[in-house]
Amino acid sequence: MTEFDTEVDVARAAAAFAIAVALLVVLVGAFGHEDVLVAASRAELPIYALGFAAMVGCLSLRGAVWNRVLGSAGYDGPFTPILGLYLATRFAKYVTPYGQVVAPPGVAYVLAQRSDVEYEEGLAAIVGGIFVNYLPYYTFGGFGLAYLFVGWRVTGSVRTYAVAFLGTVGAVVAIAVLLWVRRDVVERTLLAVAAPIRRLLESVRPSLARSFRPENVRDRLEGFYRTLETISADRATLLAVLAIGHLAWFLFALPLYLTALAMGEPISLAVAVLAVALSKVGFLTPTPGGLGGVELTIAGVLALLTPVGAATALAIGLLYRVVAYWLSVVVGAVAAIALSLWW
Repeated sequence: MTEFDTEVDVARAAAAFAIAVALLVVLVGAFGHEDVLVAASRAELPIYALGFAAMVGCLSLRGAVWNRVLGSAGYDGPFTPILGLYLATRFAKYVTPYGQVVAPPGVAYVLAQRSDVEYEEGLAAIVGGIFVNYLPYYTFGGFGLAYLFVGWRVTGSVRTYAVAFLGTVGAVVAIAVLLWVRRDVVERTLLAVAAPIRRLLESVRPSLARSFRPENVRDRLEGFYRTLETISADRATLLAVLAIGHLAWFLFALPLYLTALAMGEPISLAVAVLAVALSKVGFLTPTPGGLGGVELTIAGVLALLTPVGAATALAIGLLYRVVAYWLSVVVGAVAAIALSLWW
């Protein structure tokens, strides 16, 4: 990637980020700036600070998931660089629209350059780690929906969130099945995408164009699936990372409960877990880290399922995202800089 390309990417990310923040300001205005600020000012800092502690634990455990999965792919180095790599990936995800899709290939390239792990093996392990860390959205979300149905608290508005959430689950499952079962379709798709890229590079960077030849694409795809099969066959590691991933996600949702408690608006832990699970729908918003969409989803669920007022519900969502989103942005940026300097 050239210096110009890097500058363009940074400019695009900055522009998208600025637009997302502006939309967030508009959202707060729609609920009433003064009402939201007054509600947020009621938060008791000692209780609210516990949410930051829980989030630090969450990030550390998710880094441990990556380390265990990469261990199955052949990584035998220290844990600290992998934790830094996870945090840097989270930063990339949160400052660019749909960064979760864009970041893994670049992170796998960095890993391949600075360790003995091959690119396709690293990419497979990273994808596996991401899957393990995000699977609890759907398992905890399923339990949360069951809680609603048992309590007969499914109104028309909540049903909309539930349908959107289940639709997201269906899409994720369909994509996972397609990637695993129909490998021929994946191969044809990659070859179709690689062909025009190869033709373009042959006149500019012939050495780089070789990576997009059909035989090289097939070799990398075979290595990717071989690594996934190795990881899935390691049952002890698989069970361990699933348990760690679910514990990490619980620590990810816990700050919402603590934030509401700090503001004097106690909500049940089940509702807090459900609100965070359903907030995944907000990530469909084409903004960095789902800014605006996630906060609105959390506020909507809380306003519908609890006696909390709309402005207070949004204040809870905003303060929760300081812990769940802005903390990760800052820590991830520091991790990215540290990796570039010392690893």
